[in-house]
Amino acid sequence: MSPRFENQLRARPSVGLSIEDALAALLAKDPEQSRDEPEIAASIGAQLEHMELNSMPTSLRRRIRDIIARVQPNRVCEVGSGIGHLSAWLFDYWSSNTPPEHYDMVEAGGKFGVILTRLLRRYDAEDWAHVRVNDFESLCAELDSWKAANTTTDEAAAISAPPLSAPYEIIIVDVGEISKVEAIQRSFDLLVPGGLILTSEPEVPIADVGEIPASGPGNPEQARVVAFNEWTSFISEIGSTNPVGFIPLFGGTLVGIIQA
Repeated sequence: MSPRFENQLRARPSVGLSIEDALAALLAKDPEQSRDEPEIAASIGAQLEHMELNSMPTSLRRRIRDIIARVQPNRVCEVGSGIGHLSAWLFDYWSSNTPPEHYDMVEAGGKFGVILTRLLRRYDAEDWAHVRVNDFESLCAELDSWKAANTTTDEAAAISAPPLSAPYEIIIVDVGEISKVEAIQRSFDLLVPGGLILTSEPEVPIADVGEIPASGPGNPEQARVVAFNEWTSFISEIGSTNPVGFIPLFGGTLVGIIQA
């Protein structure tokens, strides 16, 4: 864990500031960072519109960049990188500042993985940024198998590289509403003590979807309702054991969860 990260979450309570207050300070805006969208990120945004795909609102991407700048983590994982809209914000920051030791971009789509690889090469980040093409659940299972096969060997001496560069100090989860809770739950196993999960709060479903059958949702709108109910139950439960912060921003709410 980087000293600056430890200072944010551990030293503050020792001087009379609660862990919740420290989390709020950690998620705050960084006035030293530019508010303008990086040129490459803006181009990716235009490409997303052309492909009729969605991304996190600009306000959330900007704030995540601010948090990365404040924490200066050594290991970062982005789950659900898409074609690199948020990644481009982070690469832009790291291009003029010290990059992390490892930055893993997890994306299930093979074609998107090709685009992400081109992005990291554009920033000359091949030595420390890695595209992991697979669904997150499978990569976590592969990591468990890798650890079991290398129980007596450290990472540097292992015959094969691990599928993920865990443990991470920050994990960003951007996988959509349906699989968000499962991805967050799996993320806890990949964090350092005191590590941080960043994600967006799902939008409240407002459509009348009718009665959801006991066998499960019958259409995408019902699936959204089920996923949102799962989210509210999860947040209520995790909030009793872990510090959770909510930052309302223009276009959405950023959520930060600390590994207790």
